[in-house]
Amino acid sequence: MDLDKIIKKYKLDKEIIEIRRHIHQNPELSEMENETTKYICGKLDEWNIEHIKGVANTGVVAIIRGNQPGNTVAIRGDIDALPICEETNLDFASINKGIMHACGHDSHVSILLITARIISLLKEELKGNVKFFFQPAEETIGGAERMIKDGCMENPKVDYVLGLHVDPTYDAGIVGIRYGKMYAASDIIDLNIRGKSAHGAHPNEGIDTISVTANIINTVQTVISRNVSPLNSAVCTFGMIKGGTVRNQIADNTRLEGITRTLDQETRLSVREKIRAICENVGRAMGAQIEFNVTESYSPLVNNDEVTSLVEMNAKALVGEKNVVLEEFPDLSCEDFSYFAMNKPACYFHLGCYNQQNGPRVDLHHPKFTIDEKCMIIGVKLQVENVVSLLNKGV
Repeated sequence: MDLDKIIKKYKLDKEIIEIRRHIHQNPELSEMENETTKYICGKLDEWNIEHIKGVANTGVVAIIRGNQPGNTVAIRGDIDALPICEETNLDFASINKGIMHACGHDSHVSILLITARIISLLKEELKGNVKFFFQPAEETIGGAERMIKDGCMENPKVDYVLGLHVDPTYDAGIVGIRYGKMYAASDIIDLNIRGKSAHGAHPNEGIDTISVTANIINTVQTVISRNVSPLNSAVCTFGMIKGGTVRNQIADNTRLEGITRTLDQETRLSVREKIRAICENVGRAMGAQIEFNVTESYSPLVNNDEVTSLVEMNAKALVGEKNVVLEEFPDLSCEDFSYFAMNKPACYFHLGCYNQQNGPRVDLHHPKFTIDEKCMIIGVKLQVENVVSLLNKGV
């Protein structure tokens, strides 16, 4: 399998850039990726690749069936953009006002499409099947979970899942790999505190919900500092408080909104219940009524060691050992690829995308974010090698 020869013959290094620039110029928000889906399906039709649209509403699942029995490997690429006003001044900058591919999903779609194109050209050699998940709504409601509920992991049943994310932390040509815990789980906390109003000159006649809130915020931080192991990680952040109407009146209602991040299910449940207990007990001690609600968001993303080892091996062969970074620490951000990783053995890795010629290094979700487009063909080559390894060798 000579990937360079295939890429040169079909001019895929140029086509991947054309695809990326089209998608970048025409970004769509989560759950509204209709034109993006049409474009993806158009490419798949052009290459005679079997696919189903309408998965999780605006998602697409493509499949290439090998001529010999074997494993089924899935690769995921997210397709939604962000509500950000682009400031890159690129010739192909967004034409949809206030919407931008500031998280690199345009490159993820492009990598996935060209990977599918190459795999389709290798169809006769395949042992098993390859699925391609063009996933909507990663930035909002968790399109991965919805795709799974719509059956993307079945018929044929998926054995392994691969995913990547462009990462401006690294220069193009570098691959970042993390074993085990990689991204955090996220839980949304909504707290409504009810007390009793009174004049500010007579606080003893009321129940001050702002005072209750202050005590809750301070006490909750002891969950992180005294109930989570120093060798583990967790975060609890309250980012919004709404309470009171005037400066000289005791507030009878205060609303508190926050979020927790944890790296495994055991810690997740423990932190959640300890925070609930503190909120309810502080409220009770101070005479307030507490309404505590948790909305479970994305799960922790944990890479499978055996699949990750295979990806590491292929990455070193492709870009050289010195250009493969074994990441020491997990990230307390969250990523809904976690639903795939909870379902089947998986590996999610980082693809360096920074080039200093594009200007200062900025993070994802920044209005000036862009990529070195040369990184995309590296992502394609690595994903093709990963797929073939999992199909032919297993784990």
